[in-house]
Amino acid sequence: MSISIQGSTAAQLAMLESLTTQPGTTAGAGATSLLDATSSQNAASIVDVSGGSPAVSGVSGGLATAASIADVAVAAGTSIEGLLAQMRQDAVSASDPSLDSDSRAALNSGFQANLAQIQKTIASAGVGGVNLIDGSVNGQANVSAATLTGVNLSLGGPLVGLGAGATLDDPSDASAIASQLGQAIDNVGQAVDQISAQGQAIENHLSVISQAGLSLSSGIGASANGGLDADGARLAALQVQQQLSLSGASIAGQSSNAILSLFQTN
Repeated sequence: MSISIQGSTAAQLAMLESLTTQPGTTAGAGATSLLDATSSQNAASIVDVSGGSPAVSGVSGGLATAASIADVAVAAGTSIEGLLAQMRQDAVSASDPSLDSDSRAALNSGFQANLAQIQKTIASAGVGGVNLIDGSVNGQANVSAATLTGVNLSLGGPLVGLGAGATLDDPSDASAIASQLGQAIDNVGQAVDQISAQGQAIENHLSVISQAGLSLSSGIGASANGGLDADGARLAALQVQQQLSLSGASIAGQSSNAILSLFQTN
């Protein structure tokens, strides 16, 4: 599946200038917005910046857009990984056949809330119509000047496996779910690391472009028209990350209440 995202020249140039002229910012500092990748990757195989300075200048905005798409996918994937870990803890507790009905109901309530939150997190992980974790991008896809790999973190999908209708009502089912979630956590972690490594490579290329001292004077004042521009992508990325952070804190509170209920006496 090939995806093309074009940004206006003016917005692309302004975005790159902002990356290189902000006070106190050093080249490549934007890379810290992504999770540290666990494996190194050849950046040249991900981003093509050949063709001389004019071509590189035109591609810089596309790279910033691709970095935003990867950034949001990493943030959402990390949130999902944390939710799965909470769900596994609940499933392990619910596998105890001696657990009283009220405690089991409390665990199942938190479990169901986390299932719903995973679906919301996946749905909100897109930037400009591109979502790397909902299965709509199969394998490697061209995103502007970069290549990013899409995965499917949906419930019932190949990496998570667990369906949206799963419950902790039965101890034996809860035990099986806990085992299934252990593998799902590993799968999601690997997928997030893969996207993070690619996003890191894109950020590194943006750093290389800024260090090359490209001229950004032409077109800065032009109006931004057309598709998704770079600064718009960055804004969308920040908004999605803020939403994920707020929803994650809410779910974490629900999980704590469910665990505390285990120690309540009837």
